[in-house]
Amino acid sequence: MDTLVAGRSGIGLHQKRKFLEMRNQYTLTGDDGAEIGKVEQAKQSPFAFILRLVSSMDVALPVTLHVTTSDGREELKLHKPWFRFAVKVSDGEGNVLGGVTKKVRLGKAVFSVEGPAGEEVGALKAENWRARDFRFENSSSNEVARVTKKWRGLLTEAFSDADSYAVTFEDTTDNATRQLALAAALAVDLTMKQKDTN
Repeated sequence: MDTLVAGRSGIGLHQKRKFLEMRNQYTLTGDDGAEIGKVEQAKQSPFAFILRLVSSMDVALPVTLHVTTSDGREELKLHKPWFRFAVKVSDGEGNVLGGVTKKVRLGKAVFSVEGPAGEEVGALKAENWRARDFRFENSSSNEVARVTKKWRGLLTEAFSDADSYAVTFEDTTDNATRQLALAAALAVDLTMKQKDTN
């Protein structure tokens, strides 16, 4: 069965515009701009909901995201626990695909990308201090994908937390790595860009 990322040069990841964001929701688009899927946050606890409403603790809260195709098939599931800058990634059947973990360090942001056994298979590295453009390098330091945060217009940037990313792949990038690159883009948004005022 083909995956959502198979045969594509890239995927657009667009957070839904909301004045008050209480649940993460994204639309996925293909090379031609047509919608190919969506990402929905699973139900959150009342305590997490209240914290999100009255504080800026979004990046500390637990989040579970379901990535589905346009026909409703679950492709990926991402889970970030309380107070962690790490996201566990599994497929629609619950098989672990890997994880994405933000490294605690000074300087430009770096995320470690692990495979299903916890082995490091690559890294997502910010190319600038504002962490808008990232290189996804494999374990041999070759670029296999790229994550770029896009400008969505003055009103969206000023009055909402809605972000938009382009996730692009090298032609030779395998499907497992493409899935982790998409998960890494979501991990950037969950761990760094919630209520981002920059």
